[in-house]
Amino acid sequence: MEEKKYRTIGLVVLLLVCAVGIGQGYAFDVDQILQGIHEHYKADRGLVIDYRREVKTRTMSMLGGKVKGDLASGKIYVLPPDLLKVEQEIPREETLVTDGSSLWWIIPEEKKVYQYSSEQFGQELRIITDLWEEPTRLKSKFTINVVQSQDQDQLILEMVPSPPWENVDRIRVQVSREFDLRVLDIINPIGTTTRFYFDRIAPAKSLTRETFNFAVPDGFTVIHEAN
Repeated sequence: MEEKKYRTIGLVVLLLVCAVGIGQGYAFDVDQILQGIHEHYKADRGLVIDYRREVKTRTMSMLGGKVKGDLASGKIYVLPPDLLKVEQEIPREETLVTDGSSLWWIIPEEKKVYQYSSEQFGQELRIITDLWEEPTRLKSKFTINVVQSQDQDQLILEMVPSPPWENVDRIRVQVSREFDLRVLDIINPIGTTTRFYFDRIAPAKSLTRETFNFAVPDGFTVIHEAN
């Protein structure tokens, strides 16, 4: 009788432990999350991303949801490892495109084109191409840790550039447990956060290196930005 009683108690304890484990969700480590993102998107042939972007200063962040930062939205085209085009639609049309050697910032409303060298390629933009690299390459560029999330359906990675970047202190990436990349936070040394919401990420159908070539339209002024 006593033996049966203890077996019953042991079974109840085991079921409770299992229930707690299921409720908390499986704890992924850095390698599993990076590999999950890489395999989920298979970005070798490129991606098309519908994005919204918000910029918040440290002061604005302290005010919580009461204050909205600088807002923009549009599409991002990525062809790893170094090709990127950002087509901003709101609040006005602007395009950033890099072919791996030059960066062009096109402002149709002003009929101006700003040209930068690849060395001036903004670090905030470079992370968008870095995200889809092989996990081993990402880990060679960043110190990466898993951050505890209050949302059990969400995973958060914090990535600190190594060696340090001048304009970026750290990056936070929010993904679902199915490895859908949802939010990218880029935090600079003074606490300003550039947040990208990735509303839709889809495989590209026809991206090639030629997609990222740029020819200056007639009537546009080109401004060459020096280092």
